[in-house]
Amino acid sequence: MSASTPRHASSQRRRTSRLARGGGVAALSLVLFAGSGVAIAYNDIQGNIDRHDIEDLLGDRPTTAGEEEPLPIDSAAGEDLNIVVLGSDTRAGETNASFGSTPEGGQRSDTTMIAHISADRTRMEVISIPRDTLVSIPSCRLEDGSWTEPRSEAMFNTAFSTGADNGGIGTAAACTIRTIEELTGIYIDDFVVVDFAGFINVVDALGGVPMCLEEPIDDPKAHAQIPAGEQVLDGRQALGFARARYSIGDGSDISRIGRQQELVAAIAREALGKNLLTDMPALYRFLDAATSTLTTGTQLGSIPTLAGLAYSLRGIDLDSIVFETMPFEYAGNRVRPTAEAEELWAALREDRPIQGALTAGGEIPTEEATGVPTDAPTTEQPPAAPEPEPTPTSLCS
Repeated sequence: MSASTPRHASSQRRRTSRLARGGGVAALSLVLFAGSGVAIAYNDIQGNIDRHDIEDLLGDRPTTAGEEEPLPIDSAAGEDLNIVVLGSDTRAGETNASFGSTPEGGQRSDTTMIAHISADRTRMEVISIPRDTLVSIPSCRLEDGSWTEPRSEAMFNTAFSTGADNGGIGTAAACTIRTIEELTGIYIDDFVVVDFAGFINVVDALGGVPMCLEEPIDDPKAHAQIPAGEQVLDGRQALGFARARYSIGDGSDISRIGRQQELVAAIAREALGKNLLTDMPALYRFLDAATSTLTTGTQLGSIPTLAGLAYSLRGIDLDSIVFETMPFEYAGNRVRPTAEAEELWAALREDRPIQGALTAGGEIPTEEATGVPTDAPTTEQPPAAPEPEPTPTSLCS
């Protein structure tokens, strides 16, 4: 593969002009900022975000349904969006370094979620891709302009570490996006990379996240010691819960994905319960804290776009935020996508609702809530473990 100019690069000016024409929601959000007396803080928040223009790194890409070129993020023109959220285990920075060195050095992404936002802004589907999925990783461009060799039968999360050669976050995100687009045929509109410090900041900016743990967590590798029962997790506790693996469940990355989805659902409940998307002073305080270590693409990293997208989602129902894991089958200690995975990707490409395994309301989705049959394909799970002895009462009932 060569480093030739990708076919989408030539349309940058046209996409930018569409953003200017379709920015009504973003403009309204800025008016609300001004009316609440915090407009002076705009540049403070914008300066927090580390933005990377990765367009030239992505090459030939899928197209959005019915459009030769995708509309910019939240143009308010009725287009669905696909945003990749990546969790980085980098140890750069004081907070990240406090978690020790990574086992293999460098940085990896053990958490990858595709957040699909429906065109009418009434639904969000969040799909986790297991890090151990065997995929083809295409040739990726690095910061020095060179291209990596394509790989087959590679573990999915190596796409991030491959692109992060010499520490490039933008190239790491770009290589992951190229891999996702080749795997799914879905056009990815933008990305967010959150490191340990960024995740801690998000949770602490909310004032913590209420959770109920059925069993205590004591996982030194995840720096997590959390008692069982109902409590409010602070940022470090929530990060430990998200990372815990060896001392809870079956020790697999798959079981950790389920807990991460439960945690993200709880964060969504807390954010929407505090009316952050309509209380502009509170939204500013949250964004100022939460974006201090955020890395994004050029569009989502724009405060007008970010505020506009947040405001357009202000009325979303918790049961319309649905979580699912890519359907897979085991291949030894790795996994492969199944035929049901392609059905899932097709639903996202066509902006159709999915059944899912969990909603942000904490419930298993129903046909009434999602509009899809309750017997729709779901992720294949490993053989069930023996049922534990029943306990008299549940801590989380």
